[in-house]
Amino acid sequence: MGTSAEELTILVLYQCATLRVVSSGSDGEGTRKKLSPALLFLRDAGIALVFVASILLAMYAYTGLWPPLVVVESESMMHSEDNVSYVGVIDTGDLVLVKSIDSASDIETYMEGYTSGHRTYGDYGDVIVYLVNGNELATPIIHRAMVYLEANDDGNSFSCEALRDADGEKWDTTDPDDTWDHLTSTLRIYDVGFQSETVAIDTSRLVVADGYITKGDHNDNTDQSLSSRNTPVKVSWIVGKARGEIPWFGLLKLWATDSLKSDAPPNSVRNLWISLAFIIIGPIMLDVVITYKIRKRIARKREAAIREYQAEQAGMKPLPPEDRPPPPEPPAS
Repeated sequence: MGTSAEELTILVLYQCATLRVVSSGSDGEGTRKKLSPALLFLRDAGIALVFVASILLAMYAYTGLWPPLVVVESESMMHSEDNVSYVGVIDTGDLVLVKSIDSASDIETYMEGYTSGHRTYGDYGDVIVYLVNGNELATPIIHRAMVYLEANDDGNSFSCEALRDADGEKWDTTDPDDTWDHLTSTLRIYDVGFQSETVAIDTSRLVVADGYITKGDHNDNTDQSLSSRNTPVKVSWIVGKARGEIPWFGLLKLWATDSLKSDAPPNSVRNLWISLAFIIIGPIMLDVVITYKIRKRIARKREAAIREYQAEQAGMKPLPPEDRPPPPEPPAS
């Protein structure tokens, strides 16, 4: 097919406009060298590594611990009976940020939180991460600190200062002669947790030593009701207190290491796959949007250059016939 004189004129104008766009953007897209796919991959991987490293360093600066995150392996802190996870509560497969502590004053127990209103992860008080009997080879436990008991000088009783300021209907003891500063029987704390249960702490079975009584929000009994853990949690055993969470993503490690101790909540698994899909597809969609906008901007520049060139040509005096170049030969059809 042949090419008309009008089509040739438009083609020439377009090429001139394109040359103007490229030359006018000599410091922009026009002269920018294209990177090879391998270099693009290395660049993107480097940016991702720097981003992840920055986040980890920020976490370390905040927590004072390395690694700053722990993975929850079981359902002991969940707030449901039907294996459903919730954001803001510690569920199986969550990653939890752990902040270091210096002394007992850095931790607020359930009973202290009940009086002050301090809540974390859906209930009063702080959640702590501790080593069972201080054993660094054992898997740490992440449970809520219920009360802090201080051993009395008589060697047979405890004091719990948090009980002194708490509502009298919130707790009592099986021995009516017991007081907050002389506990020898079973301490009962009422209306605890999402199940509104009664937590019983038999102080007569405890090793008389300063420390915390801990309990998983999903569990019926305290950790210290077990014969292997009947010593209150000493401050020196505590790794840190929980602060913040990254839901679902710990499941990847638990599956890889086959260390999942209870069934993963189905909605956590679903949310994990959705999040991973978004992480993979999101950058691709962002790149498509950016490329589309860049091409539209270049197209607008070309159209503006064509209009400018046409206006310049319209304002020029036509050459006399003897000075005009011969018309281009049409290409062969």
